[in-house]
Amino acid sequence: MNVKDDLRARRMIHGARTLNTLAAPTYPECPGSDKHEKVFAMTAVACGLDVRGMLQATLFGRLEPPFLDALASHARVERYEIPTLLNAAHLPLQHLRLVVEGRIGLVVRRASGNEVALADIGAGAWATWLPCFVPEPPAVDFYASGPSLFIALPVTHVRAFVERHPQIYPWVLAEIDYRMKLLAEWTAHSVLTGSKQRMARLIHILARDQKLKGNSGTLVVNQSRLACLARCARQTANTLLSQLERQGLIELSYGEVKILDMRELLAFADEESVD
Repeated sequence: MNVKDDLRARRMIHGARTLNTLAAPTYPECPGSDKHEKVFAMTAVACGLDVRGMLQATLFGRLEPPFLDALASHARVERYEIPTLLNAAHLPLQHLRLVVEGRIGLVVRRASGNEVALADIGAGAWATWLPCFVPEPPAVDFYASGPSLFIALPVTHVRAFVERHPQIYPWVLAEIDYRMKLLAEWTAHSVLTGSKQRMARLIHILARDQKLKGNSGTLVVNQSRLACLARCARQTANTLLSQLERQGLIELSYGEVKILDMRELLAFADEESVD
């Protein structure tokens, strides 16, 4: 398939909007590309989720109650049971999504099928702000993990809402700046340190991104996802994680990584050792 055919196929997939059937992507945890997913879009009342309360816990919580109510009235809830393509690369993003459960992955994909995960956006974070304000469509695919739950706001409404309330701009820029710093940190250290240090750094960055509090906590991520983000084979990732566990830095369990000491983990990640 050439690039033009690939883009046409993506538009066909993207054309099946929510409440229709979407083709599941070739995603690291997806058991096959022949499966399909029904996307359930629900009103706040129908799903029983406190949408206003969830929005209030984000930067929008700084707004006066009537403004927050107006924003919440445009929200819908999306639930996905299997990994699902939300938005294809080079097509305009239609919704800004707050992750309630699961995650949204940003993936660069070639026509050959090769792909690389750029970021994982977990619970409490937005995916993503820049397409709300820049004219160029994002150059990455947006994938929902399965199962997952999101609150979706139309990008056009978000843009208009922020224009009416410009005090929001600095809050948004602060969130963009935070994520850019995490990305820059990972980019730099992933090429300057050894493989064990890279894995330790990745775990530390993901923990901060998931807003773990204190000097210890549990990171919700499985080993196959860590392998994908670290760009290594799953067997290699498992070996590295086992080595970190033996050093007393983490404890592994199904779908989770318990960080025993964030400061010690960071100190190890900062070591100069190389492969």
